Amino acid sequence: MTTDAWRERLGGAYDEIYNLKGIFSKCWWVNQEKKEWGALYIFDSEQELNDYLTSDVWTKTVPENLAVHLKLLYLSQLLLLVKKKSQLLKVHG
Repeated sequence: MTTDAWRERLGGAYDEIYNLKGIFSKCWWVNQEKKEWGALYIFDSEQELNDYLTSDVWTKTVPENLAVHLKLLYLSQLLLLVKKKSQLLKVHG
């Protein structure tokens, strides 16, 4: 898909993601050369992460809508620069 097609596909989910309980942030990424794409989720807590991973959204809706095999990668620490307030946040589980 083109960059514009990806923006259209993923950008339409903003309201749905914004209203999901426990998600602090979500960032989509695409590598068109390798034909890979994914998302980085940051949750408010480990419990919120576990609740999401066992929810119907993750186990049914996402795979059915995207028709893909989901792969998880857990990060124990993440440094996130938030330019809006010029803060450096350390998010950890």
